Amino acid sequence: MLKELLMEIDNADFVSKAVLASRLNRPVPLVEQGFEELVRMGYLAEDAGQNCYDLPCGKCPYASMCQKEPLKTWSITTKGRNLLESWRMAG
Repeated sequence: MLKELLMEIDNADFVSKAVLASRLNRPVPLVEQGFEELVRMGYLAEDAGQNCYDLPCGKCPYASMCQKEPLKTWSITTKGRNLLESWRMAG
């Protein structure tokens, strides 16, 4: 499943664990474990972003309406890109 998950992440314009779970016909908790494993193995990197207070907008007039939740992004590492390329060449 990890291979399929990494390939789906690579092909996705927007990463949603619920959408990935649906595409892979797996439960969301299993997909979340897959993300953790891919990070542990060095194929995927997580960036939790910055807190609102760390950004210049932290004291802006809209701060009271802001969600103030860091945006979590995912990126495939060089190691992950190399693995994907090897899979594509093999098959």
